[in-house]
Amino acid sequence: MMKKSIFRFTMLAIALALIASVFFVNSEAKAASVQTAFVSVKTTLNVRNAPSVNAKIVGSLKSGATVSVYSKTKSGWSEIRYKSKKAYVSTKYLKFFNGVTISKHLYKNTKAVTYPQVAGLKSKKAQDKINAVLLSHAKASYNEYLQLLKDEKEAQGDKICKEYPSSCNYEYQSSYSVKYNDGKQLSVLFQDYQYTGGAHGMSSLEGYNFTVSDGKEIKLSSILTSDAKYKAVQKYAYNYMKQHKDTFYVTRQSDVNIKRDAEFYFNFNGITLKFGEYSVAPYAAGTPAVDIPLSVYK
Repeated sequence: MMKKSIFRFTMLAIALALIASVFFVNSEAKAASVQTAFVSVKTTLNVRNAPSVNAKIVGSLKSGATVSVYSKTKSGWSEIRYKSKKAYVSTKYLKFFNGVTISKHLYKNTKAVTYPQVAGLKSKKAQDKINAVLLSHAKASYNEYLQLLKDEKEAQGDKICKEYPSSCNYEYQSSYSVKYNDGKQLSVLFQDYQYTGGAHGMSSLEGYNFTVSDGKEIKLSSILTSDAKYKAVQKYAYNYMKQHKDTFYVTRQSDVNIKRDAEFYFNFNGITLKFGEYSVAPYAAGTPAVDIPLSVYK
């Protein structure tokens, strides 16, 4: 009787293992099927809630926007995620590339600090160089996080904290987004947010751009190699902001201050300049961006 029970238990365990392995393989296959694509249109691409031209439009994507495609239909639609929900765009307006593999990590298992690491590069040296830079940012952010915790603890004894406790509940979050990943160039944008009391918190930006083949970091100064190119980009950005007065508050071209180490990332058609809070727009606009076509600075 005991032997039969052991035999049945063993067979059940084997069966469960087989089912789990099939599920795991299918899950891995599904994950591997996700592709990186870039929107290639003259204006904007409609995002719909179903794979049909008659489906409801739930939003739009600009030319050069990066999307993750989870599946494609035979009728010519690609499934994506739009504002964290399943949505569809026309496949014919997408350009597909095999980008590098990127994984998300918590620095010292702290949810407040996330950072990416790359894998699968042909050059191990290039891979290590890229990962070292990204890890270095995470380390610096983690140190800021620890300092914030220290400052918060010291502030708890202040009178104002007893009157308005919420103003002394500090917050820190370091997050990132992959802005461009075509297998040749990689752009990662970090955003470090801090709240230390007052009406709202503040964010700081730092972008990292790499050549995948050698891991070399690319600065804006290596793209805009002359004063004339900086002026051309500044003029283009200013004209764009003038046309979007509902977002930007600049009144003259000199208000658009583009420094040699300005934050940017690659896009399908050129580069995107990223501006900090209050620099060219009110706080409600967040950290606005302006796409600069390659033709402006080539």
